[in-house]
This record gives sequence, structure tokens and C-alpha cells, in this order.
Amino acid sequence: MRQEEYQRHEEFAFDYLLKKYRWQIMTTPHYALIDGVAVMGNEITHIIEFKSRNESLNSLNQFGTYLISYEKIRRGIDMAKMMRVPFILIVYLIKDQKIIGVEIGDDYGISIPMEIRETRTQKNSHSPESVIRRNAFIDLENFTIL
Repeated sequence: MRQEEYQRHEEFAFDYLLKKYRWQIMTTPHYALIDGVAVMGNEITHIIEFKSRNESLNSLNQFGTYLISYEKIRRGIDMAKMMRVPFILIVYLIKDQKIIGVEIGDDYGISIPMEIRETRTQKNSHSPESVIRRNAFIDLENFTIL
């Protein structure tokens, strides 16, 4: 899927979150350390890591966990500590047009259990190359349908 298509899905998800939770999502420039922040009024309420996946909830449940780079979690938690707000992961499931989310932690650190181990994964969503990196595996039971 091309970047423009992912961006369209991101805009759909952010519009939904604005309507349901009154969160205005402010994104960061490409390759920033975090994806963005949620804002209500003039106040930042959450640090956001956003993913869109060409998956359904059913197909995701077959894995039992959600894989994310531990480096992304560490950076999000560091920012949450600095700003004293929660850090959340939001995943838009394209096939179902569903949004799931989980609060990873807050200004006290990581607040959910996760397994962290080194695995070989795709270098990035646009590259066929793979790399070995530390990844976190978050149990899908921790996620909520938003």
C-alpha cells in the first residue's frame, strides 16, 4: 500500500477520534521520535503512536499479540514522562475499518505487561529488507476497540 493510502486511513481514524473523544490529533513530521499528540482545547492529553494495518481484528487475534518496536515504546514513554500524560498506541485495522487502542504507560513508566525480545522483522513498511531489533509483544487482551 502506498504512503498516500496509509495517510488517508490515518485521516479517517483521526477524524473518528475527534468525533468520539474530542481529541484533535496533531502529527509530527515524518521520522520524528513520536507520531503525534492528542489535544483537547489547548491541552495535550496523550502522546500518540499510530499504526494502520491492512488486517482485520480476526486476523490480528490469530497472532495473540501485537508486535511493535521496543524503541518506539521507550521513546513514547520518555515523552510521556516529560509531558506528564499517558502514552497510547492506536491501530487502525483497514479491513474492518476498526480502531483499537491501548495505553502503554504514563509519566510513571510502562503500565502494561509485554514481552520484549530480539526478533528479525521488516526494516520498515516500505523495505523488503529485514533487521534484528528489540521488539515488544503486547497481548491483544490489553487493547480496547475505540
